[in-house]
Amino acid sequence: MVGKEASKTSGIKRILNNPVSGPYIALVVIFIISAIASPQIFPTYTNVANILRQASIVGVVSIGMTVVLLVGGIDLSVTSIMAICACVLADMMEARIADGKQGIMIGPILIVLLIGCLIGLVNGILIVTRNLEPFIITLGVNMVVKGITMIYTKGAPGGKVTEFWANFGSKSIGGVPYAVLLYAVMMAIFMVILHKTVYGRHIYAIGSNAEAARLTGIKVKINKVMAYVLCGFTAALAGVMLMARVRVGEPNGSTGYDMDALAAAVIGGTSMGGGIGSLAGTLAGVLIMAIMNNILNLVGADPNLQGVIKGGIILIAVLIQRKND
Repeated sequence: MVGKEASKTSGIKRILNNPVSGPYIALVVIFIISAIASPQIFPTYTNVANILRQASIVGVVSIGMTVVLLVGGIDLSVTSIMAICACVLADMMEARIADGKQGIMIGPILIVLLIGCLIGLVNGILIVTRNLEPFIITLGVNMVVKGITMIYTKGAPGGKVTEFWANFGSKSIGGVPYAVLLYAVMMAIFMVILHKTVYGRHIYAIGSNAEAARLTGIKVKINKVMAYVLCGFTAALAGVMLMARVRVGEPNGSTGYDMDALAAAVIGGTSMGGGIGSLAGTLAGVLIMAIMNNILNLVGADPNLQGVIKGGIILIAVLIQRKND
């Protein structure tokens, strides 16, 4: 009997000591509080589906952000990548719709995903070859790309989406929104990359100690550049999802996604110093941020309060990480 109780106690301790447990416990608590605060609307299928659609876009961005954080970097250019990819794709789709074409539009999709990868490549090369701070480089690239987007669109929404992408942004299969399914697929792919491949092991090694990783033969610079390319790819894909959701290329529609993605990763336990974190934890962070945004809107809170809360969460999470280091 004593042995069984000891086994149960040790099992509970193992769960609580798991770095991913904290974010999921917080997620459950926030969900319950939100359901109590808005019992008529929050728990409904329509509202939950809306939360999941929004979370899916942030989630895809946060996948790339997590990868970059794991190598000890940061990427503040994701919002501009999302915007320019969404606007370019919407314009290309409008031209093809005018020619009587519909469907997935694989060609245009590949073009904008390539644009995202190329911007990520520029970020990575500038950071590793010049040994400059990722914060400054990606912020600068963000401003350049945002300016190009504004010149291209003249600051106004434009373009159209095909019927396929209109349905993708608003409809579901088996009660699960299409955007959620895409996010799930991306999560599965990147979890395999991070935990089942040599590249994934190198990512964690570089983030933990880049010099030690270099001495063991790991190509630190190449792997870091690849992390930024992957982040550019996920940002471009999130731009496609955003375009499908709003059914137009919106140059300002991606504002705030960088902070949401960063907050989600940090809340999920990813260290801003690199080497520590997981996509499982980031998923909890994504859902926490989505629920918080949703419930604040439902209760009529000041929109500016969301920014205060997000910034506060990031600060608290970073301070906790520093204390545990």
